[in-house]
Amino acid sequence: MKIAVLLGGLRFDSQRRIINGILENAVEDDSNVYIFTCDVWTYSSADYNEGEHSIFKLPDFSEYDGVILHGDTIYDSDVMDEVVGRIKEAGVPCVSLNIEYPGIHCLKMENEKGVYEITDHFIKVHAAKRLGFISGPESNKDATGRLNGFRKALLDNHIRYDESYVFYGDYHPDSGKEAIEYFYDMPGRFPDAIVAANDEMALGAFYALQDLGYEVPGQVPLSGYDNAYVARNHSPRITSVKRPEVELGREAYNRLKAVVRGENIEEKKLLESTVVFAESCGCESSEPEQEINFRRNVVKDKLHVTNYSEIVRSSSADFTGVATMEELMEQIRRYLLLIDVKEFYMCLCEMEQADIENLAIGKKRIDEEGAVGYKPEVYVPIAVQNGTFKEYENYDIRQILPEQVTEGKKGQFYTIVPLHYQERSFGYCVLANSRLLMDSDLFHLFVMNINNALENVRKQNMLNAMVQKLNKMWIYDSLTGVFNRAGFFRFAYDMVTEAKEKRQNLFVLFLDLDGLKAINDKFGHDVGDEFIRAMGKIMQQVHKHGQLLMRYGGDEFVVMTINFSDEDALAYIEKIKEHIDTYNEVENKVYKLDASMGYTIMNPREKSFDLEELIESADREMYRVKNLKKQQKIAEENATE
Repeated sequence: MKIAVLLGGLRFDSQRRIINGILENAVEDDSNVYIFTCDVWTYSSADYNEGEHSIFKLPDFSEYDGVILHGDTIYDSDVMDEVVGRIKEAGVPCVSLNIEYPGIHCLKMENEKGVYEITDHFIKVHAAKRLGFISGPESNKDATGRLNGFRKALLDNHIRYDESYVFYGDYHPDSGKEAIEYFYDMPGRFPDAIVAANDEMALGAFYALQDLGYEVPGQVPLSGYDNAYVARNHSPRITSVKRPEVELGREAYNRLKAVVRGENIEEKKLLESTVVFAESCGCESSEPEQEINFRRNVVKDKLHVTNYSEIVRSSSADFTGVATMEELMEQIRRYLLLIDVKEFYMCLCEMEQADIENLAIGKKRIDEEGAVGYKPEVYVPIAVQNGTFKEYENYDIRQILPEQVTEGKKGQFYTIVPLHYQERSFGYCVLANSRLLMDSDLFHLFVMNINNALENVRKQNMLNAMVQKLNKMWIYDSLTGVFNRAGFFRFAYDMVTEAKEKRQNLFVLFLDLDGLKAINDKFGHDVGDEFIRAMGKIMQQVHKHGQLLMRYGGDEFVVMTINFSDEDALAYIEKIKEHIDTYNEVENKVYKLDASMGYTIMNPREKSFDLEELIESADREMYRVKNLKKQQKIAEENATE
């Protein structure tokens, strides 16, 4: 079975435990699990969050046997609506965790009872009368349920619910700190107990309380939620709620498997949570941690941080200094060896020159939904497989990984995170059968270093494209694609120098179209421009390497080269005439392309030599030829009368 799992904030203990439950049964069943995840922070820019959320646009759900959706960890309702719509459109079985969607199976953990019991405990056992609540995001279903438990406990204890004692955070520690600052600055008395909607915010609150001189639990009892590792091993240990997250993951997988097999599923009652009273509210811990395990984990974490922080800092410096994609790939390979990942894939959308040039003039590639998105194909410039580097050419993005990588493999799990800068998606990274993205904040920072470096290279490419575009605009004629005056004179004096050094003559041909004014008057200037373009194309066909070709004016062209004799000049003019005749024969237009040409050959070693005079000399010769043609035409017309 091949399943997709979608969730946000994979590094939270609660999300990790759910993934552990899913993987326990999935790997044992030889199922392959694709985990699509990202990190979104409420104080990040909307563009950054959009780039993170782009990962949920990636999976084509019709490619999977089923989906497990942890929607209450993805805080953007528009993103969730889009994801749910695509799942339903694909017609694949889906199990939603904690949030009900019409037509989708739902499995829930009890979410109010734990906060109710803690709040009730603070009031009855610790005599709290003014309780502050640090909530999760206001639109989040988990946060809403926990706030409801808090509100109900107050009302059942005949304490008025006051919205001003509620602070809405984002489940991260800084929210806890900000909440305490909010309570401290608000009018009225400071809360005599704090209930937080998760342990990370409770820990942020603890240190903010300590900085303000409040003792926990002596002056302010404090609680969290989720029974996270850091909260269990904190001193004082944080009173919290232990939820059956591993069981939820197991049950979600089993229910999905049953649906895929076509089995009937009975509605399951809520999975119950358990309150763990501990020192942060003034109680003895009912589930003491084993000190030896904690001490070992502290040392292990310290070694990990020491090693990885050096890698992150160094990679940030080295990545910033690269100017090309090739240099960046070389640096990334070097650091992946230091990190010692076993199986890793960097999957990038191909950015073609047209994309770069569009970006250079302020245009963005937009997908159908209106956000910068993924292209249909990706390639893998870096793949790590047991210490060996490989590359994979373009493949269908719906596969996530090249077919030769996943073919025949069972019991695998792949963690997929976005590569982006702000809202612009570059691609994604895949870690296979690894917990690095779950267990290491620093690996996330390493990926962010890659993101920033990709943006630096993109901007460098954009700058180069802008320079090339400006160069072309400066030296090339936009209508015909040949040199304009600036381009011609930029290189002409090098040719003059070469002619002097080699003691060779300079040849200049001056060409002027015949009848352009009549064509403009009769057919319009668009047809006249087509006339000029056609002549420019013929001149380019005749033109050889080392010769300078310029559009001198509206319908005038100049060619300059060295070491031409009169015979060479006449042969050159004859060749232009042959191409004009061929054009007229093939195009068969009402008007005929024609031109008058004159040339001059001069020795540049003469002291009086002047390049402008050389061109004017050829121009005068051209007008002599043009006048002869006019006189001949008049004579022919008189002869026929």
